Amino acid sequence: MRLKKLLLSALMTTLAGSLLAFTPTAAQISQFQSLPKAQQEALARQYGVDISSLTGGATGSAPAAQQAPVLEPVTTTEAPVVVHQAAADNDSSLSLFGYDVFSGNSLGLTVVDNLPVPLDYQMGPGDIISVQTFGKTNQNLSLTIDRDGSVNLPDIGPVAVAGQTFAQLRKQLSDVIKNKTIGVDVSVTMGAMRTMQIYIVGEAVQPGAYNVNGLTTITQALIASGGVKKSGSLRHIQLMRKGKVVSDFDLYDLLIKGDTSKDTRLSSGDTLFIPVRESSITIEGQVARPAVYEAKGDITVDQLLSLAGGAKPQAYLSRVSVRRTNANGLQQFTLDLSSPMDRGFKLKNGDKINLSAVSMSLKGAIAVRGEVVRQGALNFKQGMKVSDAIGSIDDGLKLTADLSYALLVREINANQDVEIYQFSLLDALTNQGSAANLTLQEKDQIFVFDNGLAQGYWSGSYANSKAKSDGAVDQTREVLDAETGAVVITEENATLKIADKEVESNASGLRKASREALLKPIIERLKAQASYGSPAKVIDVSGAVKFPGLYPLAKNTSVSSLLAAAGGLNQNAYLSSAELTRRNTEGDKSTIDRINFSLKDAITGKYPVALIAQDHLMVKSQPSWQEGMDVELQGEFVFPGTYTFRRGETIKDVIERAGGFTEFAYPSGAVFSRERLKRQEAERLKFLNAQLKQEISAMSLRRQGSSVSDPAQAIAIVDQLDKAEPVGRLVVDLNYAVKGDKLANLMLEKGDKLFVPALNPVVSIVGEVQFSSNHTFNPNLTVEDYITSAGGTKRQADTDRIYIVKANGSVELPNNSFWFSRDYDPLEPGDTIIVPINTDYLDGLSTLSTATQILYQIGVAWSAIKD
Repeated sequence: MRLKKLLLSALMTTLAGSLLAFTPTAAQISQFQSLPKAQQEALARQYGVDISSLTGGATGSAPAAQQAPVLEPVTTTEAPVVVHQAAADNDSSLSLFGYDVFSGNSLGLTVVDNLPVPLDYQMGPGDIISVQTFGKTNQNLSLTIDRDGSVNLPDIGPVAVAGQTFAQLRKQLSDVIKNKTIGVDVSVTMGAMRTMQIYIVGEAVQPGAYNVNGLTTITQALIASGGVKKSGSLRHIQLMRKGKVVSDFDLYDLLIKGDTSKDTRLSSGDTLFIPVRESSITIEGQVARPAVYEAKGDITVDQLLSLAGGAKPQAYLSRVSVRRTNANGLQQFTLDLSSPMDRGFKLKNGDKINLSAVSMSLKGAIAVRGEVVRQGALNFKQGMKVSDAIGSIDDGLKLTADLSYALLVREINANQDVEIYQFSLLDALTNQGSAANLTLQEKDQIFVFDNGLAQGYWSGSYANSKAKSDGAVDQTREVLDAETGAVVITEENATLKIADKEVESNASGLRKASREALLKPIIERLKAQASYGSPAKVIDVSGAVKFPGLYPLAKNTSVSSLLAAAGGLNQNAYLSSAELTRRNTEGDKSTIDRINFSLKDAITGKYPVALIAQDHLMVKSQPSWQEGMDVELQGEFVFPGTYTFRRGETIKDVIERAGGFTEFAYPSGAVFSRERLKRQEAERLKFLNAQLKQEISAMSLRRQGSSVSDPAQAIAIVDQLDKAEPVGRLVVDLNYAVKGDKLANLMLEKGDKLFVPALNPVVSIVGEVQFSSNHTFNPNLTVEDYITSAGGTKRQADTDRIYIVKANGSVELPNNSFWFSRDYDPLEPGDTIIVPINTDYLDGLSTLSTATQILYQIGVAWSAIKD
C-alpha cells in the first residue's frame, strides 16, 4: 500500500512539473483510477493536475488522449486563494465598475472539456489528431504533431501539418491517405489540443505562469486566474507576444456592449499584462448604473453618462454637480446638461459627478381621490372647475360616491399649509353655475367619499339570483324558547329576518370606513400646522348624527354643512335645542363657553351660528326616545304576542292590553326573562366555569399519591356549564302584580319576555337521588315522600342542604339540619325538589355547589313544560 502511494505521488509530481515531458504508464493510470473519487480529487488539487486527464480514455486501440484544462498553474502546492481587495483608494460608497464579474471564481469551476474545435483553429506541435480509416483496411490512429510540425502516418511517412488550420489539416490528411491507399475512406477528428504555457502578470489576483489549451482567450484566462485586482486596469489589458503588444484589450467593450471581437485566442508564450488603473471617476445619483468608472484617455460628461447607462427620467439635468480635487484644493462645478456645451465638459481623474432628482411636488396638475372613475393626477388649466375635473355624475363618479359631502384641500403658502373647502357634488355637477362648483387652483386635491351602496347587489345580477333561490314557503312549527321554556308556534319564513334596528348596517360601515380613511391624513395635517394662537382647524361633532367624530373645519362651514359631513341627523335628533361648546383663551387663562341654540333655525338659516376652530357641536336626542321597546307575552294570555310599550309601563299594563289570563293559566309558575339579567348570568357562568376548572386542577394535583375520590362528576358539571344557555330569569309574583302591588308590578324593559304556563300538577325531583323523575302533585305528600319515590338519596348527597325551587323561581330551604323535621310551606304544582351534592365528597370543591344550583335553576325554569 505504501509503495502504491509513492508511485501515485511520483505520478502526480511528474504530471505537475513537466506536463508533456512525461507520459504516465497504463499501470500508473490504473492505480490512480482505482482510488476513491474523493482521494483522486484531493491529489489532483494538491499537485495542480486536471483529474480528467487521468480518468478518461480514447476509443479503439489509440492511447489515451484527453483535452487539456483551460487553465491551471504550472506549479502550486494548494488551490489559489482569490483575494478580494477593499477599495481603499475609493472613498465613495459606490463599487468599482466591472470588478465583480471576476469575484468568486475559482480554478475548479473553469475547466472546459470536449469543446468543439473551430475550423480556423491553427494546428501546432502537441495537438493530437484521431484518424479513422475504413473500407479496404480499418484502423484507429492517434497522431501527435511532433516538434518539427509533422505527423507520422503508418506506411506513408511524415506529413507536415503545423501552421495549418484544422480544416486544412483534415483535407490534407484525407487526400494523402486516399492517394496512397486505394479503396479507403478517411475520417479526421481532433483528439486533444496541445497544452501551452502563458504568463499573467501585473495587477492580477494571482499572477504567474499557466498551462492552457489552444482555445483559451484573454477573458477565459483572466476569469480562471481569479480576475483583476481593484488596483488594476480593465481598459488597457495588454496581450504581449515575443516582446511586442499585439492587442490592447478593453473589458468595457465586453461588459457594456457585449463585444467579444477583440477577445483574442492565446498562443504559446503569450503574456497578459494588467497595468495599474490610471483614473477613477465617480458618478452617482439618478443614473442607471451609479459606480466608479475608469476613463480611457480624455472623457466628457456625456461619454461618462453613456458608460453609466444614461440618466434616469427623474434626473434634474439642469443642475449637475461636479466636484474636483487637485493641487489647488476642492473645486465645485455646476453643469447644465440640457446644453451641448456643458455635456462636452471634460472630466479628470478623481472627479465626482452627482445627478440629483427633480422635485416631486405636483406641478401643473390637480389630484382627485376616492370614489371617482379616474383617480389620480389631472392636467390643470386656468379657470378649471370641479365639474371639469370630475365630469358628469354618470361618467365621472362611481355608484358608491357620496353626492352630499366632498372636500377640496388647497395649499396656501410656501410652508405647504392647507385650507379646506366643503361642497356638494350633486350641486356642483348638476348646476355648474352654483357656488358648489368651486374654481380650482394648481395643486388642489378633491376628496370624494363612499355612500355605502352595495354596488354589486344593485347592479341587478345578485338581486335576481337571490330572488330565484329564496322562495318563501309559509308553514307553522313549534319552537321551544330558550329563555322561558315556552313552546311558541311560529310561521316558517313569514317573519323577516333582518338585523336589529340598532346594529350598524353594512352600508353604514362602508361610509364610516371611507370617511376615516380619507379624513385621517387631512386631520393630521391640520393638527401639524397648528401653532400658538392658531389652533388646529378641526371641529368635533357628537350626539344624534350618523358618524360622530372629528372633522376638518372648512372655510365655508356652516351648521348644516357640518351635519352633512357627519352623515346627517339620526331619526331621534332633537331639533329644538343643540349645544355648542367653545374654548376661549385670553392671555394665560382659558374658559369654556356653552351656547344653546335652535338646531332647526340654524339649519334653515333663520338664525345662523358661526363656527370656529376647536368647537364641539352636541346634537341632542329626543327625550324618552328609545327603539326596540318590545315585550313578548307567551302562553296563557287571551292575546299573546309581542307588544310595544312606552317607558314607564308595567307588567300589569301590558297584561291588561293582552286581555288578561286565560282560564287555564297558572300565574304562580310564570317565567319572566330579562335581557339585562341574561347578560349578567352569562358572565356568572363563565366565572364559575373558570373557577371550577381551577379547583379541579388543584384537586388533581392533590390526588397524586392519595386516595381522594374521582373528579369525573365535577368534570361533567364543567361540561354542562360550557353548554348552558343563560335565561336571565327574574322571580315575579304575578298575582300581586296584577293587583297593582308597587313592589311586584315591575316596570318593563326592552327585550323582556313573560311566559305564563297552563296548570301542570307535577313535582320534580333532581340532583343526587337514585332516579331523577317527575311526579303527579299530591298535597298530602311531603318532601321526604317524593324523595323516597325517587329511590332515595345517593351516597354523595348533601341531605342537610336539600332545597326547593318554587314554580315562580324562588328558593325555599325546608330545614338546615334535618329537612323533614320542621314545618314548611306546602309543596305546590311546578315545584322542584333539589338534592345537592356534598362538596366534601369531591375534596372540597366549594364552587361545585354554586354551579349546580345555577344549572338546576336554569333547568327548572321550564322543565315541567318541556316534560
